[in-house]
Amino acid sequence: MPTKLPPKPYKTVQQQLDTYKQRGLIVDDNKKALGYLRTIGYYRLSGYAYVFRQVMPDGTVDNAFEPNSHFQDIKALYMFDKKLRQLALDALERIEVAMRVRIADRLGSFDPLAHLDEQYFDDKVRHADWVARYEAVIAREKHSDFVKHHQQYYHDIPVWAGCELWDFGTMSILYKIMRRTDKEAIARYYRLPSAKLLETQLHAFNLIRNISAHHGRLWNRHVVFKASLKGLEPEFQRFDPAKVLLYFCLMQRMLTFICPNSTWGQQFLDTLDDFPQMSNNKVSLEQFGLPKSMSLADLKAWRLWR
Repeated sequence: MPTKLPPKPYKTVQQQLDTYKQRGLIVDDNKKALGYLRTIGYYRLSGYAYVFRQVMPDGTVDNAFEPNSHFQDIKALYMFDKKLRQLALDALERIEVAMRVRIADRLGSFDPLAHLDEQYFDDKVRHADWVARYEAVIAREKHSDFVKHHQQYYHDIPVWAGCELWDFGTMSILYKIMRRTDKEAIARYYRLPSAKLLETQLHAFNLIRNISAHHGRLWNRHVVFKASLKGLEPEFQRFDPAKVLLYFCLMQRMLTFICPNSTWGQQFLDTLDDFPQMSNNKVSLEQFGLPKSMSLADLKAWRLWR
């Protein structure tokens, strides 16, 4: 095991900016750059600065920046990523709410309290864990109006009301442990060939939602949990499941069923159109997941966005 090093010494924002300059970054406006470092932070910006650093012949990344790399380019990439996060949260809110309702409708057709009854689930152990988590949420929300109302007049909260307490993770786990026939019925609504596809998409969406909600970096993020694409339309097979762009395309696919008149897809394409022009050619939409064989015009011509 390698020896652990002590933390790096503290640096003032001026020292942080000087470090950037010493490594070859061009700073066109010192005052603005210092302001960004004060409000965004050196460490946060470093995730965006990383792609501007020189790659050595052996594949390692050097501390020095590529020639003609500007601080303003890092800031522009940061702002582009902020727009991506806002779009992701917008789409995933709609998907979360729609999936809650669809699951609740399916379970509620069997029993108002089917979500609490293990007979409607294939994984009994995980269902018990889910119920414990759900009951903890009810206890935490005991002062909310609708929880108080149901606890005052009824024994338990029916699934069509209780689903309002599910977050994306709670919803996606419940879907995963449902009976296969019920999962398949929901997947068919979205014209998916199997429940496995929807299950893995929801898992990946939840990760992206959490990253976005906590202001993490999306644009060149490596997706650890990859959604299954087996049996999906051929166009999706061209994308790398480890890259985030695929998941924006999958969000659009679901939104065509949830809110077919939404302008979300066009907003997303407009954001890609506004990808900042960099001073060097080392940063592009390929790092977001645009296939090398596909231009942005090709992506926009895809029927998915119409």
